Amino acid sequence: MKESLDKDIIIKELGRSVFSSNFIFHQKINSTNTLAKELALKGEPHGTIILAEEQTAGRGRLNRKWLSQGHENLLFTILLRPPLSADNIFPLTIILAISAIDAINDMTGLNVLIKWPNDLYFKKKKLGGILTEFSLKAGVAEYVILGLGINVNWMPGEGDGLSYPATSLLAESGIRVSRNRLITGILKRFEVSYENVLSGKTDGLHLSWNKLSLVIGKDVEIISPDEVIKGRAIAIDHKGALLLKNALGEEIKILSGDVSLRF
Repeated sequence: MKESLDKDIIIKELGRSVFSSNFIFHQKINSTNTLAKELALKGEPHGTIILAEEQTAGRGRLNRKWLSQGHENLLFTILLRPPLSADNIFPLTIILAISAIDAINDMTGLNVLIKWPNDLYFKKKKLGGILTEFSLKAGVAEYVILGLGINVNWMPGEGDGLSYPATSLLAESGIRVSRNRLITGILKRFEVSYENVLSGKTDGLHLSWNKLSLVIGKDVEIISPDEVIKGRAIAIDHKGALLLKNALGEEIKILSGDVSLRF
């Protein structure tokens, strides 16, 4: 039996969390990130959540389309106003990924990994993705929006129009997951990790995002608009940058780019 997203249930489960105070729900929307950006510019407060059953113009990094069947998956965006400089924003992406992974594992037992910088993978298939966008004012974040999409109860099949192998929690675990419980579990975990980032307590998080990395120890290509960099991924640093060792044994720090990984 399909379960609908229920704003009231989610808010009740979140309790006194900052994320329960301004919770916006739409049955259908073009993009939760697009609306979050509009609301950020209008002054909506820190902790605003935008959740949708269905997106008509979902997008990922580099304006790629994010295709998601309505009423089966989890699609939401968090609006934050953190007192962080630009080079300290990226860890927010990774702690959202960790929060999602921990909540998924708790509900399904699946061991999901992070394909740097922003994708969730189970084995060799994409399970979800995060889109992070932000604006700076005087070198400090004016706002940060984190959009998360997870394939939950959708069953992948032929003719989906996807250019990459994809999967879902239902397909991998055989369990029809409560999306209301899943988003609640993610947001509760994220709130704790967010406070740790603000207070500089990132050592444990740094260990977690290295442990959960799909790319560490593998040969990768980093593709950017200007160049392609090849090397072996050796670690992700405290600010979320990927560290590579190239064929000459030189260590290279990668701040952004698409990772091509051969399984």
